[in-house]
Amino acid sequence: MADAPQEPAVPPEPAGGFGERVLELVAEIPPGRVLTYGDVAALLGSRGARAVGTVMARSGHLVPWWRVLRAGGHPPSGHEDRALAHYRDEGTPVLPAATDATYRVDLARARWRPGRER
Repeated sequence: MADAPQEPAVPPEPAGGFGERVLELVAEIPPGRVLTYGDVAALLGSRGARAVGTVMARSGHLVPWWRVLRAGGHPPSGHEDRALAHYRDEGTPVLPAATDATYRVDLARARWRPGRER
């Protein structure tokens, strides 16, 4: 009987790679402030919002993951209740929304602009 094909090993990302840069940037977002996946990508010189999402799905637990949102201020899918607790603790402004989560973050007030004061 032949062995089943093996999945190719995924090499570790080199130090300073995209994933590491995503996590470093997210770690810098101040309490009460947020960025979208697209914002994170743009700040890193990329258009890869989905790549940012992949990094956050795999390693977001290492950083304040609730501070990275979907477009429109919607919290990470599947983590709406946990994220809301963090937003309340940090004073992040939220608005009512006609979604399953019933809220979204007020991006106009909470979006972080690195290098600028609140």
